[in-house]
Amino acid sequence: MTGLSTFLRIIWIASGVLQLAILLLILGRRHYRSLPLFSLYIGLNLAQAVILFNVYRHYGFNSAPSFRIYWATQVVTMIAQTLASTELLRRALQDYPGIWELSWRIILFAILVVIGYSWTTANRNDQWGLLYAIRGYYIIFAVAFIACLLLARHYSIAIDRVYQVLIGGFCFYACGSFVADTLLKQQIMQSFPKYSEVWNSSEMLIFFVVLVAWTVALWHPVRVSAEGPGPGDVNYETFSPQVNARLREMNDSLRKFFGRQASES
Repeated sequence: MTGLSTFLRIIWIASGVLQLAILLLILGRRHYRSLPLFSLYIGLNLAQAVILFNVYRHYGFNSAPSFRIYWATQVVTMIAQTLASTELLRRALQDYPGIWELSWRIILFAILVVIGYSWTTANRNDQWGLLYAIRGYYIIFAVAFIACLLLARHYSIAIDRVYQVLIGGFCFYACGSFVADTLLKQQIMQSFPKYSEVWNSSEMLIFFVVLVAWTVALWHPVRVSAEGPGPGDVNYETFSPQVNARLREMNDSLRKFFGRQASES
């Protein structure tokens, strides 16, 4: 592939192998039943890698057609990433419907902010317009999900280990990509001629680390549904009395509030 260094090729191939391994794990262990959107995200990522491999081989890495095809496929995978991570958070909070109602509203607000930010930056006539939009997406995405995870931690909500790793991987990739893009724009671009290779290497290495963590996590069974109490009857007995009271009050209050809002609308 013209324009790609040997190091980038190695990381590219290794990431593709890991994504294929994750997809096989999903199929073999039937994780697609509980995580259909995450399964779709991995499949689309792998498809994007195959498409770009052939595009780069035919047109070269730095060509205009490669640039357009990359960003077109990237938009699709970013939408899939948002849906997949939201699905994971919903599964993690499935025992707490009231808290989930609050969480998905936080995520929706973040998505609307991203759309507005992307619309604004798309009107800029410089080559960094798309980078501004992607950077805004990653930081808002990370803030929204970290806020939800901090909320869960504050109330000592037990989240299945597999969901922790999968959601944490999305947050780590978003934060790492934001840092890489910001440093590239403000520092490296002005002093290092091969900034494109540095940018791609950093993002691919971050994603490779995430893929390794996901591969290890998905060897374990994924919790499908709550055991014991039904979705409306959360089992608070496993928590300390103080956390028990706060969690019960918050979850029940949110359920009543959002239930009342839905009935009024």
